[in-house]
Amino acid sequence: MKRDDAGAVDNPLRVNIATVLECEKAKRGLSHMQMAELFRTPDGEKLAYRTYIQTVRQKTNVTLTTLQIMANGLQVSFAGLLAGGKKVPEWAHQLDDNAIRKRLAHIIDFERQRRTLHRYEMAELIGVAEATFTKLERASGNISVDTIAAIAKALKLNPATFLCSEKIPLDRADT
Repeated sequence: MKRDDAGAVDNPLRVNIATVLECEKAKRGLSHMQMAELFRTPDGEKLAYRTYIQTVRQKTNVTLTTLQIMANGLQVSFAGLLAGGKKVPEWAHQLDDNAIRKRLAHIIDFERQRRTLHRYEMAELIGVAEATFTKLERASGNISVDTIAAIAKALKLNPATFLCSEKIPLDRADT
């Protein structure tokens, strides 16, 4: 996603994630440093304090893997983090970063076929390189929230909820 003249990125997912982080910080009565301490990888390494602060300030293009670490550390749902605490279907609280990748891949494939587009045309429509499109289509790689928001915008979908929508055909998507 492109930055405006002030350097800000218009991405509602960044806003939603920052909102949840700030709410959780206030609810727990923690400092930013204490919040950052909650975020550890499965190997026990801490997520960088700078990554946490930049995410709260909406200055970084956070990835699904990083969001999964944050959701695990806070013991909140991944979908709730993306939705900014707004209501999501109950089943969506079970989604993790891998399930989100698979749902995104399914949505992209479904929309490409519905619009009868070639892969390169779909890549162009959603504003990614063909190599990135291939990763998206295969549900691989570490997808960023800016990429997700750009895809949603190109497809005229709500970036905060389209991955958790029950309206997408689930014949091949994992929930």
